[in-house]
Amino acid sequence: MKCKGLALFCVLITAGGILMAAVTQETAPETDPEEAAIRAVVQLYFDGIIDYDEEALRKAFHPKAQVIGTKDGELDWHAFQDWVLYTRGTAPDPAGRNNSILSIDMAGCAAVVKTELDWPNIHYIDYLSLLKIDGEWKIANKIWHRQRPSARNE
Repeated sequence: MKCKGLALFCVLITAGGILMAAVTQETAPETDPEEAAIRAVVQLYFDGIIDYDEEALRKAFHPKAQVIGTKDGELDWHAFQDWVLYTRGTAPDPAGRNNSILSIDMAGCAAVVKTELDWPNIHYIDYLSLLKIDGEWKIANKIWHRQRPSARNE
């Protein structure tokens, strides 16, 4: 009986430790400065596309970046310098436009960030390729997929 009680106690302690580690991991602040820097660049991108803030986009993207997707089944390829011009003018109402980072994968001075732009009339998934150049993270390439909000599983 003593062994069963001790075994149960060990199981409970182990489970509690695993649970505490999971909770701590989920609520712990970011400690990786590189990931924090990448998130800051992606936030500039989010701010730029929501507010039509050309300056924020120019801070986030490398000047030689490319923006690529498909439109009406055809390749839609723009140099960043041309694409950023679409942000000139008055920005649409930002209400209901939610942007989020879905994942970050980093190796040395290269990273890929998957983002979701969930807007009232359209839904985007973006894959942002970032490079650390001269000590700064910059978006070097954006590949996007656009769909209607009702077609998110396409």
